[in-house]
Amino acid sequence: MKNTVPVEERLEIKKKTHKNMMWLAISSIVMMFIGLSSAYIIAKADITWVHITMPDSFLISSILIVTSSVTFWFAVRLAKREQRKISLILVITTLLLGLGFVKFQLSGWAELKEKGMFFVDAQNVNGLILEGKGKYGIDYTVIDAGVELKYVDGKFYDARDDYNTTEKIPNLVTKNNASSYLYLLTGLHIAHLLGGLISLIFVTIKSLQGKYTKNDTVGIEVSSIYWHFLDFLWLYLYALLYFMG
Repeated sequence: MKNTVPVEERLEIKKKTHKNMMWLAISSIVMMFIGLSSAYIIAKADITWVHITMPDSFLISSILIVTSSVTFWFAVRLAKREQRKISLILVITTLLLGLGFVKFQLSGWAELKEKGMFFVDAQNVNGLILEGKGKYGIDYTVIDAGVELKYVDGKFYDARDDYNTTEKIPNLVTKNNASSYLYLLTGLHIAHLLGGLISLIFVTIKSLQGKYTKNDTVGIEVSSIYWHFLDFLWLYLYALLYFMG
């Protein structure tokens, strides 16, 4: 039986179906990260917490992923205008920026490991200090009962105690849970980003084949929605870890 549904209507159904499925997937990811963020905030309420200074590589990766969102946005606009060559260049640029994001994320993990920060078997506070891989007050600090501590001559003091009059005794055997959460949150983001990179590869192939027209840009639009979401998700995670880590 011949398909009697007009082409325009079929495209509209395709567009709505694909976009609704994407938003459903995004909603489930959001719920997962809300749960993890809540667990992170609750864990931070422990008496002793290690505040980790975010590696510079994470800042560079943030700039890259924001830039990639801009290039992808323009790629979609130009695809709708059938300016295929420029759109293709922007899609490839987005893909390269995404790969750059992953590269600098991995560099950030390497920096953390050099400073004694690990996902599993995270050292306790005492171990971090004795190993001396990271510099106290620069790479990490200890928060005790909500108060930031400074470390002077082997003793802890309230950071607001200018004259070091009252020694503070934090729980030095407390595990560095902040390190574990940092790897977990950033690692899960990269795992979802890999899906975005695969999607970008397909978009690149489709663009090379000239599949996108002003009447049918569903594939590139849906891919861009997911990519922009990953951008905002990373900025949220970066802010969470930077200000509350």
